[in-house]
Amino acid sequence: MNPGIFYLYEYENYKRRRNVGFIKVSHHYQSCILQINARGIPVRNGSSLSLSAFCCEENTLLISPVADLPPCGRNISVRLSVLETHFPERRSLQQIDGFLLQNTDRDAPPLFWMASSFFFDINPEMMRPAEPETALQPEAVSEEAPVIETETSSGQTDDITSEPALQSAEAKDLPQVKKISREDLTLLPRKFWPLASNSFLLHGYHNYNHLALVEENGRRWLGVPGIYDTREARAADLFGFPRFTRAYVSVLELTDEERNDTADFGHWCRCVGTI
Repeated sequence: MNPGIFYLYEYENYKRRRNVGFIKVSHHYQSCILQINARGIPVRNGSSLSLSAFCCEENTLLISPVADLPPCGRNISVRLSVLETHFPERRSLQQIDGFLLQNTDRDAPPLFWMASSFFFDINPEMMRPAEPETALQPEAVSEEAPVIETETSSGQTDDITSEPALQSAEAKDLPQVKKISREDLTLLPRKFWPLASNSFLLHGYHNYNHLALVEENGRRWLGVPGIYDTREARAADLFGFPRFTRAYVSVLELTDEERNDTADFGHWCRCVGTI
């Protein structure tokens, strides 16, 4: 999982139902800043939500709690600082696959919400907590506990600030990113070839004359260049590109015609298989 904006989807009976907001993820050294905005979360007054990080491993969701959100009603707007040591098996941000929000009210319906780079229906047998020695123990946390700042509950999702610059890292930890043309889509598995006629992809390719192909953590991602706004986000999700990130702009060598430095420019991405 890279820094970026990830849509938050409601799951009912382990099936993905609807989008309720987003989680914006920023990376700062060995910690993450999470900005969570959501609307219409059906929690009772006084109830709280548990935030967990998860990673997929051999058809298992390894889950580790990172924070409990304060009672918030049906709308959420909070900012958290979380150390990577709270993630499953003390993995880094790039080694986890997303975040889960779960209702702590045992009398409430079994709903939860997922923000991730990819989405899938879940078999409940997949969900497994991290081992006790790696899970966050609240009583053992002092200055390292997540910092939660409650902000306005207006539920606005279009007040997005720019991502911080990419942090320095060893070359082996960096994703492999390259520009490709529309014709290069034939290098992908055959089932992804129809993307060459995807209207959203064609729009971005026509405007900026490139696509991005990313290989990271065993997965391959396809990025369509574009500018972030809420209407574009809905269109991107509709056409199968639910994730927006600015992380690759500084890695790719883009010409003036291939980028836009006067707007919130980045890439709309989707997973296109494993490496």
